[in-house]
Amino acid sequence: MQVINWEELYKLEFVYFKDCYSTCDSYCCKNFLGENFKILNQKAVTLALLEGEYEYYRQKGGIQNITTPAKKEEFTLKNGKKFVLYFLSCECSGLCNPHSMRPLLCRIYPYFPRVSAKGEILGFFPAALMDLFYSSSLTHPCTLARVHSIELEKQLRQNLQVLLEIPLFIFVFRAAEVLAMSLQKYLGNVHIDTIEQKDKFLHKLEWSLLSNKAWNNEEFKESIVQIYTQIAEIYGDFL
Repeated sequence: MQVINWEELYKLEFVYFKDCYSTCDSYCCKNFLGENFKILNQKAVTLALLEGEYEYYRQKGGIQNITTPAKKEEFTLKNGKKFVLYFLSCECSGLCNPHSMRPLLCRIYPYFPRVSAKGEILGFFPAALMDLFYSSSLTHPCTLARVHSIELEKQLRQNLQVLLEIPLFIFVFRAAEVLAMSLQKYLGNVHIDTIEQKDKFLHKLEWSLLSNKAWNNEEFKESIVQIYTQIAEIYGDFL
């Protein structure tokens, strides 16, 4: 199984636009739709870290102003393979200390790559679940997605290659795309910037995130196993 050098990865910037936070009121570092939630934390941003990433993050002391303990979740695929994620609850609003310890998710936002089983970039999709429901990049609150999408995609195509040489990351990106599509389908493929009953939709979205109903079905589980199998046939076992 391939050893990942997290220290080297944490030295990288996958997206760089100087002072972009000043053009969007630090949109990416906030709970985008949190003010509409009734049960979920209205302020905190949930950040997912891979198991090896979290071990490195913790070893280095992590982000000092994230004080809530990380939550661990272990997922068992239908083929018996186990996949672990840790979730940080971040309320730093962009003032993470030290900034150099922010997770890879923050460094790649606002897009994840849509990739083949060989790691070839085929396109891009939103890296945050809350961003899935805008009708186009032109209505996206993130300035990079709305104004600088061509340069953004150019940077990601170049800078993500180091991750796409690692089968675990190919799996993560492909699984994330299926996860995103499943949530969109479950919620009726609506767009938050065009619907009239926004409150009703956000209530359903919140309940979907709490219940995992969009993903607790055989179609989703089988899709994830197929993704693993396709990648393992090329690279060998990686979980």
